[in-house]
Amino acid sequence: MSEHRAGVAPNRQVGRFTLADLVEERHGCQIWRAVDSTLNREVALWLVPRAEDLMADLRLSTRTAATVDDRRIVRILDVFDTDEFLVVVTEWCAGEVLRDHLTEPLPAQEANRIAYEVAGALESAHAHGIAHGRLRPSNVLICDDGEVRITGLGLDAVLAGVDPAAEGDPVRADLHGVGALLYACLTARWPGPATEGLPAAPEVSGAIPPPSRLLAEIPEPLDEFCARTVVPIAGRGRPAVGSASQAREALGASLTDLHGERRPLTARPQAERPSSGLARIALGVGILAFVLVLAGLGWRLLGSEAEVAAPLPSPSPSPSPTPTASEAPEPVDYRIAGARDFDPLGNGEENPGRVPFAYDGDPNTAWRTVTYYNKSLDKPGVGLLVDLGAPRAIGRVELELVGNGTDLQVLTSNDPGNDPRDYDVMAQATEAGEQVTLKSPDPTSARYVLIWLTGLPQVDGGWRGGIREIAVTS
Repeated sequence: MSEHRAGVAPNRQVGRFTLADLVEERHGCQIWRAVDSTLNREVALWLVPRAEDLMADLRLSTRTAATVDDRRIVRILDVFDTDEFLVVVTEWCAGEVLRDHLTEPLPAQEANRIAYEVAGALESAHAHGIAHGRLRPSNVLICDDGEVRITGLGLDAVLAGVDPAAEGDPVRADLHGVGALLYACLTARWPGPATEGLPAAPEVSGAIPPPSRLLAEIPEPLDEFCARTVVPIAGRGRPAVGSASQAREALGASLTDLHGERRPLTARPQAERPSSGLARIALGVGILAFVLVLAGLGWRLLGSEAEVAAPLPSPSPSPSPTPTASEAPEPVDYRIAGARDFDPLGNGEENPGRVPFAYDGDPNTAWRTVTYYNKSLDKPGVGLLVDLGAPRAIGRVELELVGNGTDLQVLTSNDPGNDPRDYDVMAQATEAGEQVTLKSPDPTSARYVLIWLTGLPQVDGGWRGGIREIAVTS
């Protein structure tokens, strides 16, 4: 490509930015990887040729998009003018666009995970009064660490128009976009005209079929979700998904992890789904409404209320000597009745769809935090709140953690409040390894156990931790 193409200066300078590589050309503008010489960091530069009929809309939409603070959305850092361009500066994210992963269908678990993260990002955007409006596989980044992020918020819909499938409604376009991306991940076909190298899904009787008509063994909840969101399918006897939060809740019911931790979406082990109703969220709006009510209350019950009784001493007609260590009652492993993510001092949630992985009996799965910019998270902590179903005499908590170097506390209470300061400290550890046992000098009676992470292990790109398994014992 010529150094002078579209007005790029011969020295590749745009303000304080040095252009490094042309990433792609989209909707008549260029997207470059560039270096910010002032802050010494890589960024992405959108060079939008000046067109007076677009400039006012672009400035307004990018200004609004810049207010959305969600890790899953690539942030807009700055917007400025040159003689030839409106320049939009965004974060630079190392990874690949989803489009490059769709040469063949993805595993259902991975498709589910990508769609779930996109729905969560859209939920945040809608809460700030902006929709994406034109989601395509090129708008979804799969970062080097597996994180899913979306680009083009405040840009694509202004440059190319709201997705025509949604008849001008940007929110409806986003719900269609989540379903269309899931459809493409499951089938490697786009539910509409061919786009970005993806062939169009074939029509059956003049209409786009659900993905299960193209490939066998599509999990029913994902097939149903596509049928309730993709505009050419939606409305054919199925209630349409009405909001991004509903989409996120429905997809979260069968969420799995992109980081190689995959498990079937159907016929899962009973330990992973103590409540069969939650495993079928996407099958009916009645169950979905029930889950949303629970979410509004800030608590997701994931299991039954069955109790495991604490051991009682055997009756004796006369006093007996104090038992020796070998005669002491065996510890009781308490069944976890439910759990939820606990982030009252942050944005209110921390990967809620992954919570069951922390106590499903499988150390190959895990609840993970999002990626933070420093070890101390820029807040007091984040964690999981475990419900034992009833007050228990807690002697120790055994944890299998993700990574080495976690700082944490085990806090207890009989009231599931949202202020960690209202909980009692049972035990704590610093720089913990992948396995740690925390004991109390005296058994603590409590129903709720808060695993409170205050420092995280370092990973590529930041700090992130997690919990593979939790065991609470008398």
